Amino acid sequence: MVFDVGETLIDETRIFGRWADRFGIPHMAFFGTIGGVLATGGTITDGIRALVPGFDLATESARWRAEDPDGPREHFGEADLYADVRPAFATMRAQGLTLIIAGNQPSLAGATLKAMNLGVEGIGISDDWGVSKPDPAFFEQTLALTEAARPGVSPDEILYVGDRTDNDVLPARAAGMRTALLRRGVHGYLHAAGPDAQQADVVVDDLHQLADWIADHNLR
Repeated sequence: MVFDVGETLIDETRIFGRWADRFGIPHMAFFGTIGGVLATGGTITDGIRALVPGFDLATESARWRAEDPDGPREHFGEADLYADVRPAFATMRAQGLTLIIAGNQPSLAGATLKAMNLGVEGIGISDDWGVSKPDPAFFEQTLALTEAARPGVSPDEILYVGDRTDNDVLPARAAGMRTALLRRGVHGYLHAAGPDAQQADVVVDDLHQLADWIADHNLR
């Protein structure tokens, strides 16, 4: 079991709320605009640029860090962990599953996730690897990380869990892995309604449903 981070394990609502506050934009307008841009094929960055012309993530992140070095800014913490993560992980471990985290995140996220003591046997962070999804090299790194925790594992014994078809389901499937699409977060709801969702082995609303599906699948 390999899990993405944002909107799979971590609720990013407060992070985006802080971005909205930084620019003085009402949350409803900020979230609604980003959602609308995503629905028409754009990116989150495109959505922010519709509200903040010229927005550049790296530049603005550096400026924010300089202005508020000790603040939460765009980082997450224990309070942002989805409520189903710890109990569902406990259920999955009881089923004998090996749990891994691998996602597109800055290096700081690795230390934060490790400090949460989620009972996983490996954490892979894109900035540490120097490669990010959907690059096939990211999933090669994911396989290597999983093999280190469970020697001899093959790609088709790995279920990659994420909230996106473009970054998670399709590239993980191309790497020979099984996939689960999680219907939460803006991408999750949009992508679950799209045609590529059919490429996932399962589409679920939460990690409890996923644990139940795995138990049933393994019985068969």
